[in-house]
Amino acid sequence: MQKFQKSEAFTGLEAAIVLIAFVVVAAVFSYVVLGAGFFTTQKAQQVVYSGVQQATSNVVVNGEVYGDAEGTADVNSGPHGIHAIVFSIQLAAGGSSVDLNRTQFTYQNRTVLKNLDFSSNILTCGPANEPSNWQWCILSQQNADGDSALETNEKMTIQANLSMGSGSLPASEQFTLTMKPDVGAALPIVKTAPGGIAQMNILE
Repeated sequence: MQKFQKSEAFTGLEAAIVLIAFVVVAAVFSYVVLGAGFFTTQKAQQVVYSGVQQATSNVVVNGEVYGDAEGTADVNSGPHGIHAIVFSIQLAAGGSSVDLNRTQFTYQNRTVLKNLDFSSNILTCGPANEPSNWQWCILSQQNADGDSALETNEKMTIQANLSMGSGSLPASEQFTLTMKPDVGAALPIVKTAPGGIAQMNILE
């Protein structure tokens, strides 16, 4: 009797099952790869956006920077040093709001490096509520809503107090007052006291 040998070839159904399995595996792999690519792209966009925010200052100085020497006068020779730096700030074009309550100021010259504290109990300072040595405050506000956030179309005048005597800024001395908001790049203000100090001085 003739014996039939078992066929080792795929049937059409087996081939279809294998093909479907390959297609499913390829589809899942492609989905994973595309998902990882989209995630990477999103993270890259976030990093770029964050970098632009940190590299661009949200705040600019509006107008002149003044040095106030009132209160440091010597009986014989007049004012002998600037004890307060006064300037106005506003948001740069397209800049986001800045919470001044979370902003840091640092003063530096040839001999002094000091962090200035915010007079948090003085939202608007003046002669009747002068901030202490090495403190800063908001001297005045324009188009503002009364809080410590610098927003679009608002302008705020800042007074940064140095200390009397040895801590005051002498004539012809260069200094840097750096403003560092919680978001955005630092704003360095580099100025020089005039050779002859009056009660109120424009710093160059």
